[in-house]
Amino acid sequence: MSLVSFDITCPHCLKERAVIEAFAEKQIEKTPLFNVAFVCRSCHRGGVAIVEIPSDHYHGPMAESQKKDLDILISGNSQYRFRKIYPAVKKITAPEYTPPVADRTFVEAKEDLQRRRYDTVVILCRRVLDISTKKLLGDEAGKESLSQRIQMIYKKGLITEQMKEWAHIVRIDANKAVHTDEVFTPIEASQILSFTEMFLVYAFTLPAMVAARREQKRSDSASI
Repeated sequence: MSLVSFDITCPHCLKERAVIEAFAEKQIEKTPLFNVAFVCRSCHRGGVAIVEIPSDHYHGPMAESQKKDLDILISGNSQYRFRKIYPAVKKITAPEYTPPVADRTFVEAKEDLQRRRYDTVVILCRRVLDISTKKLLGDEAGKESLSQRIQMIYKKGLITEQMKEWAHIVRIDANKAVHTDEVFTPIEASQILSFTEMFLVYAFTLPAMVAARREQKRSDSASI
């Protein structure tokens, strides 16, 4: 049986070079464009690609595949052209002003949540806290443990008591993920990721926004 597939990253599980299989198509009025429904064989979730057929073709890729008993792989440089994919792959970002290494690690954690690698999410969130506390403390961080650094930034008023408690939860859970057979659920991983995002906002985004606003006010006052 012939197969029509797509050479794209799955917009749901983000698996690169996943087997994305087409299962239905519908021409958009009398245009060379076709809505082609697809499903990812890795996560079993689907979407729709708008595909433009070559000028010398009269059928959509699925009809063409069945007619010629031919497998068709639609990629960025094939005779069939992608116009749009729904849902689109969303650009994953960290909160603004997050330090670069923490930024990359947090983005990786968010990607792993979509990929359903829940234990890895927890471990990466701990690494984000590790990097962030060192950044906040600078030379004072020394060789202090993460547990001690969390206490230090709390005593400096850089995080609230509730954030301190959550930070310790992330630290302890990440240790379990590394050293035990405990398995984390999607909800648990999502909660830890959400806290880590709030931590970054509170520790880096808000202070930078306040500083920028103060600088703007000083600049405005000087120009009067």
